[in-house]
Amino acid sequence: MPQNFTALLLNLDRDTGRRTHMERELAQVGIIHTRQSGILGDAVPEALRGFFYTSDGLPKTGMKRGELGCYASHLLAMTSIADGAMGPVVLIMEDDLALAPDLITTLDEALRALPPKWDIVRLCCPARRAYVPIARLSTHRLLVRYSRIPNSAGAYLITPQGARKFLQHGVRGLTFDDDLRRPWFHGMESYGILPPPVEAGRLKSTIDSIEAGRFDKGMSSRQERFRRGDHRHTFRRVAFMIRDLGLKNWLLCSAINLVDMLAKPILKKTIIHKAAAVWARFL
Repeated sequence: MPQNFTALLLNLDRDTGRRTHMERELAQVGIIHTRQSGILGDAVPEALRGFFYTSDGLPKTGMKRGELGCYASHLLAMTSIADGAMGPVVLIMEDDLALAPDLITTLDEALRALPPKWDIVRLCCPARRAYVPIARLSTHRLLVRYSRIPNSAGAYLITPQGARKFLQHGVRGLTFDDDLRRPWFHGMESYGILPPPVEAGRLKSTIDSIEAGRFDKGMSSRQERFRRGDHRHTFRRVAFMIRDLGLKNWLLCSAINLVDMLAKPILKKTIIHKAAAVWARFL
């Protein structure tokens, strides 16, 4: 099956073992890719420094240096994508992934099922809350919309429009994963594929090994999340999700999430996937 997207691998020059791992994974599934050199947190390019530093060169963020470098690497990729020069669809990948053998088939079917104005499709994020099935794929997966977008941004499809939206989001205080899963900040039309066709975190993280300290004299990501926290944006978040899912779907997901929260301590497992399987029968 032909590859109908551009693939971009983010990888630090010094991480040759991770590069070899990903080259093997990509070759096995038949994906042709381009490699982009990753960015170290203390070597952010001038064009990107405004996202993380004040005009006086002081940090605006509570991220670790490794987290900041990871974020800057994704932003650099999006600046290359935003003008459309890399094509209408780009697969961005970090370098610690395991790829399902049916990945190209899954992505081809998902791209044909997506509506015209989608921005991002998340590929390695197991759901922890209810989700809305959009289409059934022949690889026994679902194209979905989330009632709560899960964490992890190791692999995703993105359009130039989606990249432009994310680049307009302003100052970055949270990690890339945390910002990307808050669409009420950047307005991206977000989708996902479940079960995920990509598994992240297959190799030991290099973020913590780069430097344990943070830029801002001890502010943690948890403190930063509280400072910019979702409790301050409850109305904005709920309004966005109702618009995103539609009122009926949002209410149904909210009901499923409530039942799941009450039943999980008793059943010792989640019900959200069974609920989605029943929902998908009506597609």
